[in-house]
Amino acid sequence: MPGSSNLQKAILLVLALTLLPEGALAQACEPGRISYIFIDNRSIFDTTELDPDAPFLWAYHLANALHMRTREEFIRDELLFKVGDCLDPIRLAESERLLRAYRFIARSDVFALPQPDGTQHVIVDTQDEWTTKVDVGFRLDDGPKITGVKVAEENLLGRGILAGFYFAEEKEQRDLGVEMETPRLFNTRWNARVSGGRTRTGKFFEEGLFYPFVGEVGKVGARQSYLWRETLFAYVIPHDPVHTHLLVPFLDDRWDLVVGGRVGEPGSLTVFGAGLSRESIKFRDFPADLELVRNRNFSRTDPADEESVEAVRSQARDRTANRVNVFVGQRNLRFVQRRGLDALKGIQDVQVGTEVIVGLGRTLKVRGDGGEPLPGDFHTQVSLFAGGAWDGWTLNAQMNAEARQVLARGDEPGRVDDIFGEADAFLYWQPRGSEGNTLLFRLSATGGWSVQTPFQLTLGGRQAVRGYADTAFPGGRRLVMSVEERTYFPWPAPELFDFGLSMFMDLGHIQPGGVPFGVDSGWRAAFGVGIRFGLPPGTGNMTRIDLAAPVGPGAQLKDVILRISLQEILGLLPGFRDDQLVRSLRNGVRPTLVSLPW
Repeated sequence: MPGSSNLQKAILLVLALTLLPEGALAQACEPGRISYIFIDNRSIFDTTELDPDAPFLWAYHLANALHMRTREEFIRDELLFKVGDCLDPIRLAESERLLRAYRFIARSDVFALPQPDGTQHVIVDTQDEWTTKVDVGFRLDDGPKITGVKVAEENLLGRGILAGFYFAEEKEQRDLGVEMETPRLFNTRWNARVSGGRTRTGKFFEEGLFYPFVGEVGKVGARQSYLWRETLFAYVIPHDPVHTHLLVPFLDDRWDLVVGGRVGEPGSLTVFGAGLSRESIKFRDFPADLELVRNRNFSRTDPADEESVEAVRSQARDRTANRVNVFVGQRNLRFVQRRGLDALKGIQDVQVGTEVIVGLGRTLKVRGDGGEPLPGDFHTQVSLFAGGAWDGWTLNAQMNAEARQVLARGDEPGRVDDIFGEADAFLYWQPRGSEGNTLLFRLSATGGWSVQTPFQLTLGGRQAVRGYADTAFPGGRRLVMSVEERTYFPWPAPELFDFGLSMFMDLGHIQPGGVPFGVDSGWRAAFGVGIRFGLPPGTGNMTRIDLAAPVGPGAQLKDVILRISLQEILGLLPGFRDDQLVRSLRNGVRPTLVSLPW
């Protein structure tokens, strides 16, 4: 029967399909499928590459024995591919970049080896950083002083878990606390962080859950965070023969919840998200609890006088606001590798392309002193980025701005408050034929306008004109230009650590900008030299020892400043973040899902 013949053919076809090897009907994979993943998770020092007769070889073995090596399964879980997948060069490159971004991994290399059968073997080669940290902080800017102690393990159990306790005392800060952080909560891609303890004026607690956009291939991100801190804002007071700072205590209380998504392909991604946030700043005993610091000794204070109180009154207003927030942007970025920009010999992943993100928040309820209702507002944020990399040249530039549009209410007209802006550009030149030499140019502008929250910048310090103390020349708008020559030397022990020297020149100007105690500094310059080193070789973590002094009329030898920094302080590795500006930003939801907001 004709129907019977057709039935037999259908049965045979179904049987053939069910007996085919798994994936036989899948789309053809021209590069070849991954048939094996080999992980070489090395400790701090690769002793196989050292001369058996090398001096202090025992010390290398001891360091490796004491170190908690990153577990193979942790590295495997971080990879954006698995056995059976079609080889995708983008996912290999992104996996390498994600591994290198961890603070406990010094180097990573991910590459494929074609096999005779047409498949691919993938090699994942990593080397660890030293992660058991016992840091005794000290500073020499205004004379030698111990600024704190921190004991932490940054790779507990080889799973990237940070656990530690610390005591930090620097200027108005005096924190005693414990902290814990994991990049893989319950073996997921959720990051979690919690810390708590005491401050100079009370207590603090911070908590956050964070699901990042995974590399350039992740499509979903989310964040929840909470911060509660009793703290101080220290205004610098210039030209006072007795007092150097005015301390304003306040309670900083905020939380946010945000989710986001991305559509498109790596190199052309549209970003969008929405969330809720609450921000609260309360000056509970103003002005009775304001204090003046005697000669930079924060343990010796006097009650604030009326003149000082009036100088900061406009920035000491209670405010509690609940907001709904949205953001959208376009991310046309890719990454290129550069060696020896900020790291002496290590590889850095540099963004190339453009990114534009705009965020908008609308208040649901705003309260002031004593719970008094205040006008609502729109909060707008804009972030712009541009980067390029050419033969010998690397450029990254970023601009961030935000403001509050206060809505009109009754007879009260609308206005724009809390305008903050910063723009930074880093340009690197690595001359051809001059291996180990890098010239860095930096341009940075930061400022605030009509600010209704505690805010003050200074011209001196690590992030500005380095020949001046970080209390020099307070103001509200700052411009700084720098040029720095960095040289790497394969000496004295390149198998143990990277070593280099630097020379730098800073030029800057600060204006009062309407902030309390602001001054016009005029143009100020400084010159300095320094030593830079990193351990193990190829690491991105730098330690700097810098000697800097102001130059120009009135400069004296006694004005020389010695600074020791346990990380690079200028360039793409530390990023575009300005700590003095960040401490004044209050809105919870930033238009990004790359980090927690504090």
